[in-house]
Amino acid sequence: MRKHFHKLGLLSIVLAVAVVSGSTVLALPSQANAHAQVSSSTSTTNRGQGSNQAANSHQPTNRGQGSNQAANGQANGQTHLAAAQLKACQNREASITNIITRIVTRSQNQLTLFSTIAARVEGFYNSKSKTVSNYNQLVVAVASAKVQVESDFGAMKNNSTFNCSFNNPKGIVTAFQGYLKAEITALQTYRTTVKDLIVAVASANGVNVSTSNQSSSSHGGQ
Repeated sequence: MRKHFHKLGLLSIVLAVAVVSGSTVLALPSQANAHAQVSSSTSTTNRGQGSNQAANSHQPTNRGQGSNQAANGQANGQTHLAAAQLKACQNREASITNIITRIVTRSQNQLTLFSTIAARVEGFYNSKSKTVSNYNQLVVAVASAKVQVESDFGAMKNNSTFNCSFNNPKGIVTAFQGYLKAEITALQTYRTTVKDLIVAVASANGVNVSTSNQSSSSHGGQ
């Protein structure tokens, strides 16, 4: 019976390394589209502004009233431009919000997955008599990587609210992209430390684990 449960434990270790090695750390093709959408929202109305300015430049004005008309025209043009930009952004707001929400959710799911696997491997190791010479260092590396992931994830999540009524909505997406890049790097490191722990524990228990199925690129599509 003990051998039976031991084999089941080793099987779970092998499956764990397969899951971790095969997991593709989230990337951001969709967020890039969101960034492009916001960019287009703030740029499409520039054409209208240019045509309005060109039309105004061909309108005759009296010398005495020229400066006042120019000032009024510029103010009206800026008002219309702001309204057009806001409308264009609002047309895409729901789509961009959904993209950002999916990114945050997937990041949370990967963090949870790696943490769950690491905890199970540590539990398996502690229940066996086999030892790994550098086990403590491996566990510390996993814990440190998890802290970094949680920190970067928190920063990303706290800056994931998109609203067209905010100042510079395009800048919000750009900033979110920066936080996401940091989160991707941290997740890659966390995944590597968990994989190293799995391989060491499995090897100590007589199981040779192949990691050849690990994706050569961690920036694949979602």
